[in-house]
Amino acid sequence: MSIPDNYVFPVYIHKTILDEIKKVCKKAKLEIFGYLIGNIYKWNEKNYIVIEDQLFLIGAVHRDKYSTSQIEGTAGKYEKKFQKLKRKKNNEELRIVGWWHSHPGFGCFLSRTDLHTQEFFFPESFQVALVVDPIKDELEFFTLNANSKEKYKNLSYAVIQP
Repeated sequence: MSIPDNYVFPVYIHKTILDEIKKVCKKAKLEIFGYLIGNIYKWNEKNYIVIEDQLFLIGAVHRDKYSTSQIEGTAGKYEKKFQKLKRKKNNEELRIVGWWHSHPGFGCFLSRTDLHTQEFFFPESFQVALVVDPIKDELEFFTLNANSKEKYKNLSYAVIQP
């Protein structure tokens, strides 16, 4: 596949961060959730994001209490971790550019619950969802798309090597 010189991927993610997320997903027996941290940039009149870090909390997802996985009462804890990360990296420009979660054994897509999460918590055009299936060794990025039947679409991405 040939990519034009002026092509801009909608998502760039550092390999170390992607590897970190995949490792956490492989270790977890159930679904797990986290935030994608980075910045928005513009080149050739196109916006794109660079994912520079991620945050997750063990025990944030409670599948045993619900028919679908739910995230319970962790917004304040995530906000504290996020502010600490910004200070540590000395970068107040960092923002939450989306979220990631695992679908162990059932593929990469946005479920109705995932779509609701995206619409309610990550509705900005730059915000993405990363779904990782650690059993099938698959991952996909998604964003909202009101014009499609599913209400979301896949995004192409590039991995930034160290």
